[in-house]
Formats: sequence, C-alpha cells, structure tokens
Amino acid sequence: MKNFFKNVPSILILFVFITLTYNFFDFGDLWESSKVLWKKPSIIFLILLVYLLSFVLKAFAWKIYLKGRPSFLSCLAGLFYSLFLNHILPVKVGDLARAGVLPARDQHITAEESLHSVFVLRVLDMLCLSGIALIGIFAFHIHYRIPFWALFFMLVISFIALPLLKKQFPIFINRHVAILKSALSGMNGIQVFLLTLASWILEAAVLYGTIFTLNKEISLPGAVWANSVTIAGQVFQITPGGIANYEAFMSFALGFIGFSFKEGYTIAILTHGLKFIFSYLAGFAAICIFPVPINVLKSWIRQKGVKGK
Repeated sequence: MKNFFKNVPSILILFVFITLTYNFFDFGDLWESSKVLWKKPSIIFLILLVYLLSFVLKAFAWKIYLKGRPSFLSCLAGLFYSLFLNHILPVKVGDLARAGVLPARDQHITAEESLHSVFVLRVLDMLCLSGIALIGIFAFHIHYRIPFWALFFMLVISFIALPLLKKQFPIFINRHVAILKSALSGMNGIQVFLLTLASWILEAAVLYGTIFTLNKEISLPGAVWANSVTIAGQVFQITPGGIANYEAFMSFALGFIGFSFKEGYTIAILTHGLKFIFSYLAGFAAICIFPVPINVLKSWIRQKGVKGK
C-alpha cells in the first residue's frame, strides 16, 4: 500500500514529463543554450560554489543538531554520499547512507541517534520547502486551492496516528521526543532552522545563475520559490537524480511565474545537468574523505529494498 501511494504519483509525473518532452523538447535550442552557458565558466564555477555552500550549511545544521558531537567532515561526507547515491540509483537510498556514514566515522554517535537526526532534519527540510512554496503561492498570486476535504483528512489522520503511535511504542516515542526537544531547544533549534532555511535559499543559485547567464530575467524570490517547489517534488523519485520529476515540476513552477513551457523545460534540463555534475564531484570528494567498502554500499541498498516492501 505504501508503494502504491508513492508509485502512482511517480508514474503520473513520468507521464507528464514524457508529454512535456514530446511537445517542447528542441535539441537545437538546448544545444545553443548549453553553449551560452559553458562559454561562461566563471559563472558556472560561482554557481557550483554557492551550491556547495548550501551543503556546508546543511552539514553545520546537522552538527549543531547533535550538539556539536560529530565532526564537520563526517556530516559533509554523509551529505555527499547521500547526494551521490541518489543520483546514480533509481531507489532513494541517500538518507540511509547519510545515517550510516556518521556512526561509522564518529563511533561515539550511535546508529539510532544518527538515523533519528537524519529523519528530523529531512522533516525540517520539507517544512522549509513547503513553507517557501506556500508563501510563494500568495506572493506570486498563483491561483491554487487545496481542497477542504484534503486538509480535513490530513488533520484527522494526524490526531489519530500520533496517539496510536505513542500507545504502541511508548518508550521509543518518548525517547525520540526527548532527543528532539533537547536538540531543538533554545538557540540550538533556532540555529538549525535558520541554517536549513538558508541552505535551500542558496541552492536556488543554480537556477538563478543559469537564467541570468541565458540573458533571461527572474527575481531571486522567484528562483527560490521555483527551486523549492521542484525539490519538494523529488519525494516521488523513481529515477536516478529524480529525472522526469525535476523537469516536470520546474517546468510548471517556472510557467507560473512567466516562463513558457519550452523555456522552463530547457532551463530545467540545464540546471539538472549542473546538479548531476556536482553530485558526481561530491561523490568523488566523499570517497576521498571517507572511503566506504562496496559491501557496505550494497547493504544500504538492500535496506532500502527491505523497507520498500
């Protein structure tokens, strides 16, 4: 049932991507845009540098969440392994890799603590992305309405599910709630939130810089919003790097703020290409920082397969 609810939207998104490709793919336009982009290596370097900085902020947020106990390089290596594996495999095993790297490098961090922190920070990621997306809907006067029944259903499920979970797993829930309260209390929580939010704002540099290089116009808030909507859509990933999801969501997001579907589709391919390049560089850096044996990588993939059943 879990796979059903994930795979149906994923297949629908894939169909949308195929439709967009059939109607708006123009190799000549894509080639010319690519040449314009690659003729300005200094801008590409700056784009990737700011993108790197977004991961640096995420690594600091993770370190702060765990009260400064893990090393910064361990946090960064975990993020890089996560990014790399998500861009070479159709299954999204990145979070398992991220959780696995930390206790392997910093053995005073338990596997449970690491997995807990990854889960909480991923939830915080989605809250930031959803918040940016929601603000953008009002700021850009986008006519989109969430059905009342959907909101009511989500509230009912939340009110029922949380007490049931606490009743079934009281020790587990209480322990993790205590960790959560400790990690996000006071200035610690504010720092984690601000660093996470800032990291997603910086990631929009890939989109903003690409559009700027192509001599087109987009506001910085518009780039942040379109990027946030696109990344939030990657939750339905069933292809390496979210191919199809990324292009479909970005094409529509850019369409809402004044770009044609053809422009949005071309920009999506170019920006996704840059992110793929960065992910492979990040993977190489992660392997240099902390080489992981092949059998360990396979165990992470198998864990994902088991969890998906």
